[in-house]
Amino acid sequence: MNILEKRFAPTPLYLLDTDEKDNRMFIKREDLIPYSFGGNKVRIGIEYLRDMKAKGCDHLVAYGNARSNLCRVLSNLCAGLGVPITILSPADDNGQRRPAFNGRICVALGAQIVPCLKTNVAESIDKVFAGIRRGGRKPYYIYGDRFGKGNESVPTAAYANMYMEIAAQEEAMRVAFDAVFLAVGTGVTQAGLLCGQAMAGEAARGWRVIGISTARETMRARSYIQAHVNAYMEERIGEAPTECIEVHDDFRESYGQYGRVVENCIREVMMRYGVPLDGTYTGKAFYGMRELIHHWGWQGRDLLFIHTGGMPLFFDAAEKWEKV
Repeated sequence: MNILEKRFAPTPLYLLDTDEKDNRMFIKREDLIPYSFGGNKVRIGIEYLRDMKAKGCDHLVAYGNARSNLCRVLSNLCAGLGVPITILSPADDNGQRRPAFNGRICVALGAQIVPCLKTNVAESIDKVFAGIRRGGRKPYYIYGDRFGKGNESVPTAAYANMYMEIAAQEEAMRVAFDAVFLAVGTGVTQAGLLCGQAMAGEAARGWRVIGISTARETMRARSYIQAHVNAYMEERIGEAPTECIEVHDDFRESYGQYGRVVENCIREVMMRYGVPLDGTYTGKAFYGMRELIHHWGWQGRDLLFIHTGGMPLFFDAAEKWEKV
């Protein structure tokens, strides 16, 4: 079966633990999606490839550094479908280009990596597109135009559609989540859940969807999420209701950077529950969630953590343990 026609079985959702204040913590294991080491980017990547095919394009262009889960998944999808992929890859904020398992997988799967600066992405897009067109192919940039605008609704569909799967699992388990926590990078997954909640209307579950930003400050993260919500909802109902977008940036550092408290959280969760987190996304989010629950003094709540990460980033984090 063509991977773009694949419908995955529901990923596991189960009770992880109950804390000392009787808060029950459930976890949704999107990291166990059975394709390309899992993670939310599998569903998002499939939406991009479907859109590329629908638009008659035949060369995918992505943007992301060596730790990008999305670039890993897109490289895998393109390899399986025989589609060329070019990845514009910026350095870290400190100018370094650190190796990562995701980046190695992209190269092994045949992706063409083009180094660029965060300050000249549009110019790099122009250059890459020109080269692809000279080769007789039609390029597709996952983020839309040369400034990364115009394609916001496409990836948002992945978790707008997933909303009902999670709601059905919640109902089957006879629980009612007070809050759903997740890592926020680009904000696509949180935007999708908010759109799914809005589209469900009277049948919507009463979740408070709480994003833990992994790099962007709160206002900037909210603006990205709102742009995705607006694009998705306007395409479907002609208007975009104002959503309550909750994002906390207290636990972020530079993209891919994290300190000892997050490292200890990753190690603890692996030892205690056998669940792999990472330092770029899910480790920060899990640590931030626990800190917020404690700060707010919550008691007797049913809470869900959506594990959005893919496996390779866990091994990048685990490598640091040997150096402690």
